Amino acid sequence: MRNARIGLVVAACALWGLLLRIRLLGDLGTRIPETVTLLLLAGLFYLVSCWLALRPFPGTQSNKFAAFVVACGIVFRLTVWPMTPSLSDDPYRYRWEGKLQAAGGNPYQVRPRDPPWAQLRDSAFPRVVGKDFKAVYGPLIEQVELWTYRVVSASVSDAERQVFWFKLPYALCDLAAIAALWLLLGAHGLARERILIYAWSPLTVIEFWGTGHNDSLVVMLVTLALLAAARKYWTWAFAALSLAVGAKVWPVLLILLFIGWRGYRPARWYQCWVAVPILLILAMPYWSNVTENLRFMSGFVGGWRNNDSLFGFILYFAKDIYRAKKIAFAIIAATVGTLTLRRVPLERAILAAISVMLMVSANCHPWYLTWILPLLALVPVPGLLLWTALVPMAYAAVISWITLGEWQGSTTMRWYEYVPVYSMLIGSWLVSRLLDRHRPVRSNARTGG
Repeated sequence: MRNARIGLVVAACALWGLLLRIRLLGDLGTRIPETVTLLLLAGLFYLVSCWLALRPFPGTQSNKFAAFVVACGIVFRLTVWPMTPSLSDDPYRYRWEGKLQAAGGNPYQVRPRDPPWAQLRDSAFPRVVGKDFKAVYGPLIEQVELWTYRVVSASVSDAERQVFWFKLPYALCDLAAIAALWLLLGAHGLARERILIYAWSPLTVIEFWGTGHNDSLVVMLVTLALLAAARKYWTWAFAALSLAVGAKVWPVLLILLFIGWRGYRPARWYQCWVAVPILLILAMPYWSNVTENLRFMSGFVGGWRNNDSLFGFILYFAKDIYRAKKIAFAIIAATVGTLTLRRVPLERAILAAISVMLMVSANCHPWYLTWILPLLALVPVPGLLLWTALVPMAYAAVISWITLGEWQGSTTMRWYEYVPVYSMLIGSWLVSRLLDRHRPVRSNARTGG
């Protein structure tokens, strides 16, 4: 075990050095080849760290070393905190939506290009993404954007610096997710050094603290829902899950898994009704026709293509983008239904459902894989861990975006990411089946003495 600890210390130093080098690159959007190379190297050390962390540590020393793991994770985050968002322009959209609401506008009914709101345009406006579409984030995120803008604009006048401080609420959510995962591992009787799988992931460090993506809010809420479920506080579990749905719509597919199935009826249908008042309260400030928003949002599953994998095959056989979207939705629904009826343990079921959703969807940005990282701490799947380490290759699309103004997110480059991932997933499955076939069956018969 001493060698494992030494190995983790060495890996931590290497990760810190690589993250510091990334920070010193400056504007990452103009240094994509170097950024991707450094992130892939960081991913290599991360995978080695995961392998070492999954080895058992003796007794009470486990918690002490887990505290060291968390401390290192915080150091990694503070290292990249001074970076301005450059790999993604999403934080500029967050600020614009907050500014719009502060001026009395409804983000679900206003597009950034709409002439009546031209007075909101400032030096940060050119980097606002999606100028031709209305808001697609949930009302909880819209509230976070509103109040963040009110607080930040009261103390910071420069538009670019205001965008920087929009990272803060989501960095805090990331820390809360670490705390919730610490408790969740304890609730399941698992070694707490497994928290490394989340805390040391280059994805969580760069996406939440370097760029400031809002997905950390959803990650925190889903982890809290799992913690409440592990402690059998099902009403609280559904409350946390409802807030996650109110932040981003996709966690709605987890509701059926949380309800569960007992015999021929739902197991926890009564507790799930707490979602109704929570979602109504969140929606009330924005109540309006959101048909256009939902139609655009469905493009996540089948629409614009970005770092997709299996969706490409679905589209090839479907011959039509809308038919491919329907097939992808059907696969996701069938997966959730099967996992529910087969009563797969909750954490495994959620990991499987989210993974399938990301695999068959047309859109899979690198930060979307942060959704599965807390679950991988509970159910480590080597192929999925490899995916989180290789997904920075998707940032190659930023090169054409910066130089040509064109987003080319579905190129052959993505197969350097997906061929190893699917090979490991299939290989691991075949090996497990082979081992199960040759494992001796224990007899329940009693023998006399």
